[in-house]
Amino acid sequence: MKRRWSFRLALVMLFAMLMQMTVCAAGNATVTINSCTIAGNTVTVVATGAVPASDDGVYYLFELKPYQTEVGARADFCASAPAAETAIFTTTLDYNSAGNKLYSRFVVTTRQGGLFVPVSNEMYITNPEALATKATGYPVRSKKGLTADWRYSDELSSLGAGYASYELDISRFFTAGGTNYTYNGKTYSFNSGVVTEYDVVCQKFANAGCNVVMIIKNSFNPATADLILPTGRVAGKNCYAFNTAEQGGAEKIEALMSFLANRYSGSKGTIHTWIIGNEINNNSPWHYAGDMSADAFAAQYAKEFRLCYNAIKSQNAGARVFLNIDQRWNFEDGTPNQYAAKKILDNFATNISQTGNIDWGVSIHPHPVPLFNCQFWNMPAAYAGLKLIDHTDNSKMINPTNVDVLTNHMIQPTMLAPNGNARHILISEMGFTSYNAQIPTDETIQAAAMVYAYKLTSSNPFIEGVIIHRQVDHASEIVSDGMAVGIRTDAGPKYAYNVFKYMDTGNTAYTDFALPIIGATSWADLGLN
Repeated sequence: MKRRWSFRLALVMLFAMLMQMTVCAAGNATVTINSCTIAGNTVTVVATGAVPASDDGVYYLFELKPYQTEVGARADFCASAPAAETAIFTTTLDYNSAGNKLYSRFVVTTRQGGLFVPVSNEMYITNPEALATKATGYPVRSKKGLTADWRYSDELSSLGAGYASYELDISRFFTAGGTNYTYNGKTYSFNSGVVTEYDVVCQKFANAGCNVVMIIKNSFNPATADLILPTGRVAGKNCYAFNTAEQGGAEKIEALMSFLANRYSGSKGTIHTWIIGNEINNNSPWHYAGDMSADAFAAQYAKEFRLCYNAIKSQNAGARVFLNIDQRWNFEDGTPNQYAAKKILDNFATNISQTGNIDWGVSIHPHPVPLFNCQFWNMPAAYAGLKLIDHTDNSKMINPTNVDVLTNHMIQPTMLAPNGNARHILISEMGFTSYNAQIPTDETIQAAAMVYAYKLTSSNPFIEGVIIHRQVDHASEIVSDGMAVGIRTDAGPKYAYNVFKYMDTGNTAYTDFALPIIGATSWADLGLN
């Protein structure tokens, strides 16, 4: 198995040299912006291509804020250069001032009939980490992790959890004030109670020695509706798209993400892994942006991701930033505003490549199919007949048995990181229930499923972490989903608790019990250790 992975990676690296980093997005573009980088207070933009006709033989560089859609009738270009096959522009970054260009994209124009007409693709700054004064490490003592509960954070170290995952709702920080932060010439006041809450959470997880994974969400609150994309301001969804379309909302999110990345990269605990949104291919209900096509949604999400990425990386160069998809790889059932995960992932990757490639990662939730089928290796007949799971790129879904579908997809030349390596890939949620009214299960089956799924997924060399959902049963999941996925309850540990603790230690007493449950005589028979 290791030889097969090594051969595949070697083959990919040969093709990586041929990967185009940028593509002209505009239909009439003759010029390609090849790089857009910062050094100190200077932004340098390099463009090449055939010289188009113009009124004066000069290129003009325009800056577009996240909420600006076009140059239009503007004349306030930020730099100019002689129109030539290679043109180099420099302009000031003006970091942490009202004119900050960190979140802007740039486009080359020429004068044509007195108007400034775009002749290039648009590109963002691709190295925001150059501004960072911090570069925290990325601790991983084990691939295994938990959707953590801060009340039981003192257990995480003894459990050997490498990752502790938690959620953060940006809207909560704007419901009151007390903690001031000056950014880009404005002073923002964040809810001190919420800030204190996350101080405690991040410090507890840090003290437990975990890589802290924070899932960034946005909830509906009439008082903070300006944080939500205007087309998505409809109550009743689980989570909402971030507002990049309006200046006020976009600037608030820039400031908050900068504040959080700065605060949680040191003495108050460190957020090492940032996941922007939850199961974003489910526009409705998990990242609601309004009624739109998959292409439009992916383009919108790319703007949100880029804003958050630049804010985070400009504070902590060591942080990693991920998008998140669910297990419906190619599956679409016609539900409005729910898209196949691969479709959104590919559209997102194309958009980022065209507008300035950055070091994004992908996280996935390869839950059992259906969710409450703890014995994921034995799919119910009604589901098995749909042929949802295989090991090709055309698989309809991804569960613990075929995560290679995602990793094989991600080592294609067009999906590689800017350095030519495979991108960071994380299983950020994978749960198994000890209770369900439809499909019989119990604590022993839950533990067996967890061991088997962990062995299947952690053996994949491209999977950097496997987060088991969750540390403690959650009442709402039991009531609404009929699922009790914790390795413990508030009353005490389940059978899965000690199994989680020892399943990566080589102690067969906590792994081999699963073999008869899954119908195997040895792990070797399954191609596993």
